[in-house]
Amino acid sequence: MNDSRPALPIDMDRLLLDVNTQFNPLRSEFLLDFHVSGARDGLVYVSFSLPEGMTRLFVSFLQSMAGFFRFVDIKARSASAITKAHDPAEREKVEVIRKDFHKEVCEIFDGFRGQGLDLKEATKRTNSTLKARQHPWATFETVQKVLRSEGRFRRQKGGY
Repeated sequence: MNDSRPALPIDMDRLLLDVNTQFNPLRSEFLLDFHVSGARDGLVYVSFSLPEGMTRLFVSFLQSMAGFFRFVDIKARSASAITKAHDPAEREKVEVIRKDFHKEVCEIFDGFRGQGLDLKEATKRTNSTLKARQHPWATFETVQKVLRSEGRFRRQKGGY
């Protein structure tokens, strides 16, 4: 359905600094005294002077806002992850990274097996090698799972 009503422009300066709003420092009954001073890297310090009776309410408001913005941040990151998960190029990139990791694990493991080490020791040393390279996926369980999925734990006829 096509809405033919004209959009109403919103003048944010007028909205925020309107004499009739409660948050106008020019208003005679303005309850908040605040000061803004520069910090570093484009940040500012904001100081508020409140009537003592408003302190608890103000802190509750800040806690609510912190929770709200944390929620919005989580939802935004979740939406971004969902978008990436449905992007074929991103999925292909992740698959290439996964395959490269599997290949690296198998090559290291096969090298240790070629030196005559048993399965368990070769797996431990493979994990240690990955940890020494500071690989983010270097855990014994992950290495073991990769080796199992690549068939490295199956008995070889006439092999190791």
